[in-house]
Amino acid sequence: MIARYIATLLFIAMVLCTSAYSRSVCGTELMIKNRHGQSLAKPSVQSTSISLCNSEDLYDSVYTRTTDHFQIFYTLSGPHKTTAAFVDYLASYVEEARKFHTEKMGMQPPQGISETHHYQKPVKEGLYPVEILDISLVRNSHSVFGQICNECYGATYSPEENNESELMIENDFRHQPSLQVAYDTISKDNQGCVYPRPTVEFENKAHGYSYAEHWKEGIRVTVIHELYHAIQLGYHPFTKETFWFEASASGIEEIANPDIDDYFSYLSSMSTKVGTPLNQMGQPYGAGILLIYLYNFVDKKIDKAIWENYKKNPNKLFPEQLKAVIDQKKLSVDSLFQDFATRLSFAGNRSTFIDSTELICKDEPRWPEFSYIQLKTNGDNKSVKPAINDLAYKFYSNGSPILEDFLGQVSAVAYQGKSAQIENFKTTNDADLFYAQASANSSIDSIAWIFSNFNSQEYLPTVLKDSTLRAYPVPWREGYLCFTPLPHDKHFIEIRNRRGNLISREKYEGSTLCLEESRVRELMAPGVYRFRVGNSGKTKDFIIIY
Repeated sequence: MIARYIATLLFIAMVLCTSAYSRSVCGTELMIKNRHGQSLAKPSVQSTSISLCNSEDLYDSVYTRTTDHFQIFYTLSGPHKTTAAFVDYLASYVEEARKFHTEKMGMQPPQGISETHHYQKPVKEGLYPVEILDISLVRNSHSVFGQICNECYGATYSPEENNESELMIENDFRHQPSLQVAYDTISKDNQGCVYPRPTVEFENKAHGYSYAEHWKEGIRVTVIHELYHAIQLGYHPFTKETFWFEASASGIEEIANPDIDDYFSYLSSMSTKVGTPLNQMGQPYGAGILLIYLYNFVDKKIDKAIWENYKKNPNKLFPEQLKAVIDQKKLSVDSLFQDFATRLSFAGNRSTFIDSTELICKDEPRWPEFSYIQLKTNGDNKSVKPAINDLAYKFYSNGSPILEDFLGQVSAVAYQGKSAQIENFKTTNDADLFYAQASANSSIDSIAWIFSNFNSQEYLPTVLKDSTLRAYPVPWREGYLCFTPLPHDKHFIEIRNRRGNLISREKYEGSTLCLEESRVRELMAPGVYRFRVGNSGKTKDFIIIY
């Protein structure tokens, strides 16, 4: 008896050392990472099951509740215990979640395994199994998750190389603390079995309440997320990892349950990582806002098309999957991703500058503002030469962009008073002219630049059709006079009158030079002029009229 008690305490010490490194995640992500030989946590001790307590020592009778499509397994004593009210609500909501996924999202229903993993009970034919349990004490946790799944709301468990699965739902939405862990003892066959007691409550950080107290919301956010994983599995095996598993499941949480806002927990870290590709975030959950955008602005059933494409092309990466779907709709995926990034730039306090219907979703005013790179300091205008990785975006404040050799899309926002004007650019000329005009407009308070790159392999063109060196507009009457496309290996243009006399040398950066109206009038009277790049070569004519 004493030896068994000591062995159990040793096991708990090892579990605590492991769980101290855990963080609130979806158990399904841990399972997928484990199958790919990865780990979200790096415990200092790799615990092994040396406890003399078996999994079944921690529960007694196992009960079931059946609905039209589900069979729920639970116990009423020990660390896995739940309540009749919890089971009743779960039974009702799991049916609602299935209806949402299959009818509103158009997805195929999930396929259930024939015997539950933890309670090891047979499942009635045609029903999908759901186990209510303390997930940190799940059977063979290290084999399934690679660690103790301590701060897990739930998990979609599936045997490897199998599209069948089951749901595991956390029984009380509490987890073990990192320090000062309490433990309980349960008697089984006249022997004591010690287990850690979960005392820390899962928290909804967006609204500041405990899921242990508001367990109905805990059930809703967990079931809608995990059941979506079960459905994804019918299109793409967990053995083929993709960040879209978690990103789309998190987006579905908000679409199906817009009052819970659990995804807020991941936006604060995401907002500070502007420039990081969406598929390389430390946690993929925040990237669910891309699905929210696609759902609200492209197609309500777009994720069905994405997962169907995964089924047809399982070896292609997410950018290729989404591009194939958007191409079928005769749209540009690069332009859509730029539109997404532009709307995202208005998160937080900036949302007041545009109409609420233009926001990604109604929550955007409550999101943290995404980081901007400041380019104007103490009146010194700096230029930026942006470089954006695939599936990423960056935001800049003020300054002027050098767009030579830029892969991706660019737009700008001119902030003026309480409003903002969005400008989308198809050429570098458009961007250069916008900056020249905005800089000379004293009523514009600031400029923001939005750059994105979905997976573009084409440089932003200087002109759409005519790449011939030219001045515009011709004839010039007012406003800016611009010269383009200027070569990158030169640094000035020469302006001469009709006789060939030198009027001015004007320095430039980038591919376009724009002179303000006052400068044009200062240099040139009405007439015909010529310009050339550098101090040699052919000249081009242009006309000044005023």
